[in-house]
Parts: sequence; C-alpha cells; structure tokens
Amino acid sequence: MFRILYLHTTSEVGGSDVSLVRLVEGLDPARYQAVVVLPSEGPLVPRLRDAGAVVHVMPALLKLTSRKGWWYLLRFALNAPRAVRALSALMQREHIDLVHTNTIHNLYGGPAARLAGVPHVWHIREIVWQYGALRALELFMVRRLSTRIIVTSEAVAAMFGARGARPASLVLVPNGIEVERFHPAASGAPRPVRAALGVADDQPLVGIVCRLDVWKGVDVFLDAAARIAAARPDVRFVVVGGAITGLEAYARTLETRAQALGLADRVRFTGWTYGPAAMPEVHRALDVLVLASSQPEPFGLVVVEAMATGVPVVATAHGGPAEIVLDGVTGRLVPPRDPDALAAAVRALVDDPAAAARMGAAGRARACAVYPAGQYLAGVQAVYADVLGQSAPAGDRG
Repeated sequence: MFRILYLHTTSEVGGSDVSLVRLVEGLDPARYQAVVVLPSEGPLVPRLRDAGAVVHVMPALLKLTSRKGWWYLLRFALNAPRAVRALSALMQREHIDLVHTNTIHNLYGGPAARLAGVPHVWHIREIVWQYGALRALELFMVRRLSTRIIVTSEAVAAMFGARGARPASLVLVPNGIEVERFHPAASGAPRPVRAALGVADDQPLVGIVCRLDVWKGVDVFLDAAARIAAARPDVRFVVVGGAITGLEAYARTLETRAQALGLADRVRFTGWTYGPAAMPEVHRALDVLVLASSQPEPFGLVVVEAMATGVPVVATAHGGPAEIVLDGVTGRLVPPRDPDALAAAVRALVDDPAAAARMGAAGRARACAVYPAGQYLAGVQAVYADVLGQSAPAGDRG
C-alpha cells in the first residue's frame, strides 16, 4: 500500500478543503493510505479522520500571505528551514511514498519532499493575482519542485503561460462533486432552509454562497439586489457565508450597506450557519445562484453544486466559471463589477420561471456529465499511478 502525505494551509472548511476531503474519502483503500498534515486543529481534522486519514498537526507550517505585513513574511522566511526539516523527518517516519501539496500557498511540500527523496505532486487550486513578487516565487517553486502539477481549470493553467509554453508535467483535473447528493428538490418537498430564513415558497430567492472576502463581490450582489427589489419587491436575497479572519470589519460593512440600500427586510446574512454538509439543502432553497467575484475564480465549486441541484447560475465571465457555465444554456455570464448587468440577468431568470427551469435542467445534465466526483478521483489517482509507476511502497523497501 502506498502512503500519500497531503499538505494544506488551513484546518477550516472551504472549497479547496472540501475537495481534499472528497479526495481522501475516494482513495482506493486497497492501494493508498492518506496521511494529512495541517497547521492547526479545526473542523477539517475530524472530517479527515472520519475519512480514514492519519492526521498530524504542525503549527510550524505557516501560510504564505501578504495580508499580515512584512514582519510576518520575515517570520515566515526565518521559520521555513526548520519547518522543512521537521516535515521531511515526518515523511521518513511515516514511510511516505508521495507528497501531495493541496494549494499553491504551502511552500513546504516541495523542499521537504526533495530532502526526503520522494516525488511531489503540487495541486494548484488558485489564481494568484494579489501580489507580484510572491506570485513569482510561488510559480518558480511549483515549476522547479514538482514531479507533476495538477490544475483545476484552464484559467489556473494560464498562470503557467500559453499552452505550448506550459510545463510538460502539468495535468488538468477539474474538481468534482457528488452529483447524487446535489440533486434537485422533489416537487412539493419541504425546503427547510427557506423556512429557517422566513422565505415563503412563492417568493423567489436569490443567493450568493461564499466567504465574505473583498473580492467575492458581495457588495456588487447587494447593489444588484437593490435594483431587482425596486422592480420586484417580492424577491428575497441571502448571503450564505461568514467573515474570514482579519476581515471581520469588512463583513460588518456589508450588513450596513444592505441597510443603506433599503434591503434590511429583504436580505439575510447567515454567517457560517450552513457548512458543507448542508450545501445541498442551501442550493435546493434557491431559485438563482449568483457568483459575483470581481477577480477570476480559479474554479467555482459552488457553481457546479448549484448546477447539479438544478439551479440556474449567474456568474462573472472570467476564471473557472466562464469554463463551467454555458452562457444562455445553463445560466448567464456577466461582466465583473457590473451591478446593472447582474441585476438584468437575475431579473430575466426570476421573471421567466420556465426559462430558468430549462437552464437548471441543462446545468444538472452538464454537472453530471463533466464534473462528477468519480472523474475527479480517477484523474488524481491516474497521476499517482503515473508518478509511482511500478515502484514498491516505502514500507516494503529494503
């Protein structure tokens, strides 16, 4: 049995974190054993252990981020050699055969794997646009320290250049979801999320599902909601997701903005009430899902989840969603930072339920055909098989 060590930068639960859990849950148990290293305790830890993973917590594995200032970056740099040595020693103790780094922002996996003498798969789930020098460093390390590079979309692959200039080791494996779990609500079935929000069955409900980060476009969603509400006062809106560390004040400004726009009685902010397990019911409560990100999403897992649930999507026309959503077929694509275009696209769906239903059905068909979890799992495990070849597991070697 081959032992795969997974590295991640957070113990919280978001899109990339859920994809990691899905991967660990779906590994062939006769061939692979998952060992996961996280920087702290958190809700991801029990989920991974329930999936059969051995989990180690190593607080020394700091996340690379510019948000905490240059003193933090200096601390990161000074800490890195010690953290790499400790991680490499853990790889040797655990008889690791392959290292899988689950995010571009964890810079420890490549150096530690090279020190331990094991192959390294770097899974790139982000489009890095926030900062220049650190972006260049990350992409340089990915190219130099990866046996294989997995990207989740063409939008992510584009960070590595035009098609002919990309590394030969780069492989596209789109994320997948359990399409049998994300399915449309049966006609007339109760929808508990609507009841909890105080939204009647005959009131259209438009939602955005995301963490409350600045670039997620929740402010644009609210501006569009005000335009929709002026013409359709029966429409209700929901923001599903909470504040992230360091941006709590920004989250509060969004609620203030909603009140200033006259939406206090029309929009609900759920915070972190609904976790990954509740997402099927969240989507089944919606009539339209909005993704309003001002910067390109690397993939857009929430878009696929909504499509699988039969919900039409209105998304900004860049990044992964521009590859996932077929404009006019499974939903609508609109320019980023354009509340007028966003409002018009949502209104078109709310005002024409028959067209919305056709797009929802087409979205369900596309999600089942292109983004099932089985294809995602098969794609990643094919990379493992290619890298490991016919080598014996570490525990079986002399």
